Amino acid sequence: MRQLRQMLRLAGDGTSSREIALTLGVARSTVQDNLKRAAAAGLSWPLPGELTDDAIDTKSG
Repeated sequence: MRQLRQMLRLAGDGTSSREIALTLGVARSTVQDNLKRAAAAGLSWPLPGELTDDAIDTKSG
């Protein structure tokens, strides 16, 4: 889930889905889907410090 954390950080900094996809080496649709799931789960950047990668995985489904 480290990748989702990076997606949220980059999106929070105003980086486009296309640029995030290029940076992380994934499809733009993957970035968009993951950001939509994170938003639906109430996740946004900055994440609470105590939120582990496992907790992010569980919360974002």
